[in-house]
Amino acid sequence: MTAKFVGKPFQTTYPRRRNPKKTAMLAITTCQTYPDPPPNLLPLAQILTRNGLPARFDAWQNRPSEPFVLPLCAWDYAAYPTAFAQWIRESAESGQQFANPPEIMLWNMNKTYLCDLAKRGADVIPSVHTSSESENIRRTMRENGWHEAVVKPAIGQSGGGVVRVREGEMFEIGHAPQGVIVQPYIRDIETAGETSLVFFGGTFSHAVRRQPPQGEWRANSAYGVAILPERPSETIIAAARSVLDLLPGIPAYARADGTIVGDKLLLNELELIEPALYLHTAESAAERFAEVLTAWIEAV
Repeated sequence: MTAKFVGKPFQTTYPRRRNPKKTAMLAITTCQTYPDPPPNLLPLAQILTRNGLPARFDAWQNRPSEPFVLPLCAWDYAAYPTAFAQWIRESAESGQQFANPPEIMLWNMNKTYLCDLAKRGADVIPSVHTSSESENIRRTMRENGWHEAVVKPAIGQSGGGVVRVREGEMFEIGHAPQGVIVQPYIRDIETAGETSLVFFGGTFSHAVRRQPPQGEWRANSAYGVAILPERPSETIIAAARSVLDLLPGIPAYARADGTIVGDKLLLNELELIEPALYLHTAESAAERFAEVLTAWIEAV
C-alpha cells in the first residue's frame, strides 16, 4: 500500500489571533496497546489547556470525537494498518482536522515513502522495496553490491521485525504482507548513533542522538538506546529541513532521523504520524509545539 498525495497542498502558514476558538478541543490519541500517555507529553496537554485549548488523551480505536486530532501516541497502528487508515479517512470525512493532513500520514505509513523522497532528490539511505521472500532480498543485495543489509517491514514501528542480514547467511523474515524495505547496513550507526531532528511548523526545535549500546545497531528505544541531547550543525539542520520542502506543504510536526557520515545526513526515516518528540530534552520545546498547534487551530 502506497498512498499518493491528493488534493491541494495543505496549510503551511498560520495567521495569529489573540485567542483560540472557544469550541476548539484537541484529542491527543494514544492506542489500546499503550493507553497511557508518556509523562513527557503531559506538559504539552497542560499548556494547551491552560491557553484555552482543552486537550485530552484517548486511544485512536475509541474514535475520539474532538474536532482536532493529534495522533502522537498511536504506537500500535502498524499491527492494524487497515483499521488505522480507515479511522484516519473516516475521521477526516466527518470533518475532524488532523495536525498533519490525512494524505501525508497515509503516505508516511508505508516506508516506500523513502523511495519517493529519494526520487525527489533527498539524501536517503539507499532503499529498495521488495517482497519478504529470502531470495528476493538476496537478489536485491546482489544487484546493489551490498554484503550486509538491514531489512525492515514496509509498515512497521519501533524496530519491530527489523533484521540485519549478511551475504551467504541463512535468514528468514517474519510476516510482512506489505513487503519489506532493504537498505545497506551503515556501520557508522554503531559509533555515531542516529540523530533525530524535530521540527514544528517547519522550524527546527531541537535534536537528540539515539545511541545504541555496545554491540547493538538498532537505534530504537526497545533495544536499550540512550537518548542524548544533540546540537547538530547548521549544515545538518538545513539538510533535514530540505526534506520537508519536498512535501506538498510543511507539516505541523516532523522528526527527521538519519545517520551523520562526515558532514552529510543520510535520512533513515521521516516521521510524520506518531514520532517520539523528546520534548523533555529541550527547554521550552513543549511551549514551541503548543504555539504551532494553537496557530494551526486558529487558522482552520
